[in-house]
Amino acid sequence: MEKNTQTISEQRFWEDLRSGKFAAMVKEEARGQPLNGPHEVFNIVKPIFAENDDVERLYCIFLDIRNHILGIEKMFTGTLSSSAVYPREIIKRLLALKAGAVVLVHNHPSRHTEPSGEDRVLTRKVALALTAVDALLHDHIIVGDDYYSFSEKGIMDEINREAKGFLKI
Repeated sequence: MEKNTQTISEQRFWEDLRSGKFAAMVKEEARGQPLNGPHEVFNIVKPIFAENDDVERLYCIFLDIRNHILGIEKMFTGTLSSSAVYPREIIKRLLALKAGAVVLVHNHPSRHTEPSGEDRVLTRKVALALTAVDALLHDHIIVGDDYYSFSEKGIMDEINREAKGFLKI
């Protein structure tokens, strides 16, 4: 009898995970919490990406100037292999939330986290747009079986330096 109850509990857990119930809870509980790095971001967003993991989705984690989470919002939904992203929409939400920084997070339905050329271009484009309004792109994280962090790989520092340099011209 106990084994059967555990099976029902496990089924209920997976149903709740796939339904987005946990994703909503994560978004609400994360508000106001400090963000301490890419691994923590991965742990926060993993339940969010469990829902409809067959298409690319891009979320923004909006942060105040002390890196406390102001909100986690789905900004764009795409197809199996791509998603159209418009930096102006990210800027609009950033300004509305009075955020000082953003972390981009998107999934690869293939579960492979190596960034594509388009991912690299998007990161530069968003960093430049944010720099233009005195905000910062802290990281771009790609979620699959594990995660890839532009910040951990040392790429974000280079991109943010390029963006600041470009605006000095």
